[in-house]
Amino acid sequence: MRSSLGSLVAIVFALALVAAAPVWAQSSADKQGQPPASPEKGKAAAAADPVSGEWEGMVDLPDGATPFSMKLQLEKDKVTGEVTGPQGTAPITEGSWADGKLTVTFTYVDGAAIVMSGELTEGQFAGSLSYGGGQMVVNWAAKKKVVK
Repeated sequence: MRSSLGSLVAIVFALALVAAAPVWAQSSADKQGQPPASPEKGKAAAAADPVSGEWEGMVDLPDGATPFSMKLQLEKDKVTGEVTGPQGTAPITEGSWADGKLTVTFTYVDGAAIVMSGELTEGQFAGSLSYGGGQMVVNWAAKKKVVK
């Protein structure tokens, strides 16, 4: 009985190897002729698009600093995405990136327009947030979320 069980295990193992062989061969063929990914390539992509990604920040409101996050996507000079704060998530209705300056507009829960503008310096956005056409103007800052 023990030798039959051993034979069965050997057969199952052999079948698994045979079934996996085409996958391994394809994977190997896909990698042929391609240099390994380099950290420099990732840095170049980040330099070409410093905006896209997830950002975490704080807004300096009159009653204290409030956390927020942004998910941004840059396509040429247009920025899309969403802004999330304690009151919920709002889609960006208008966004731009030009000369190192980000400007995004979204609608607050009460229907008022919020315009955030800021400059990117040393990997951090910092700027001003205007609520309701300038009824309130406060500072904000955000850093790109580290992807683990």
